[in-house]
Amino acid sequence: MRCARRWGWRRIGSIALCLAIWAAPALSSAASDGDTLRNVALVLIPREILFFSAQAGQWTSVRLEAGERVLERAADGNVAAVVTSQRAIGFSAALNVAQELRVSNDETLETFQVQGNVANVVTRRRAYGFSALTGTWATIERFQLGK
Repeated sequence: MRCARRWGWRRIGSIALCLAIWAAPALSSAASDGDTLRNVALVLIPREILFFSAQAGQWTSVRLEAGERVLERAADGNVAAVVTSQRAIGFSAALNVAQELRVSNDETLETFQVQGNVANVVTRRRAYGFSALTGTWATIERFQLGK
């Protein structure tokens, strides 16, 4: 109370407001850091892929088939994805669901990316997108010259 009398409530309020305005950008940049927003974990062990949803607090397991090799893997935000020699597997941490998509052997992997709520796989023939919000894959045929 002694401080309030000496400084006055208006001055204390002004100082608090200035501190809040100064601290807001620092707090928002810390909240946008990839580690603070990560809701998913991806672990590869022999013959098995483990996905963890922090939101659900549960593990999901996907077994690898005999001779199946992992080509690419990544996790970020609410999504994790694994591309193997036979399929693409997407995992939504928000929904705690894994969905696989069989990929033809003649499709060569060109691009793979995982970020936030989306994973995408691009082959010579198609583009595949996995949404952590819906827990499903979407596919589109690519335009190819000479067809």
